[in-house]
Amino acid sequence: MSFSRYRIFVVNGKIISIPSISIKNRETDRYVIYNYQRNRLDRIAGDIYDDETYWWVIMMANPNYYLEYDIPNETVIRVPFPLDEVLYDFQKVALSKISNLNL
Repeated sequence: MSFSRYRIFVVNGKIISIPSISIKNRETDRYVIYNYQRNRLDRIAGDIYDDETYWWVIMMANPNYYLEYDIPNETVIRVPFPLDEVLYDFQKVALSKISNLNL
């Protein structure tokens, strides 16, 4: 079962705006040369995480780009790794930001 990043942002039955969350660099991160003709973020996620639904983690780790289509061809992109640590950190930061909203 995949991790749902949206479930965290449902508070009192209402969806709140997702705050900006950065994914810290790790020595274990992987780097991939992005080529829109040969690969997409979902396929990169599938290759590295064995789950294509985690493309959004790669997108968040490369905040210079808003959409995958913004990534120039032959750009080196960072793939945060290992996934379980990345998701744990994401959830911890997200919950901290939510608790600071005084909902």
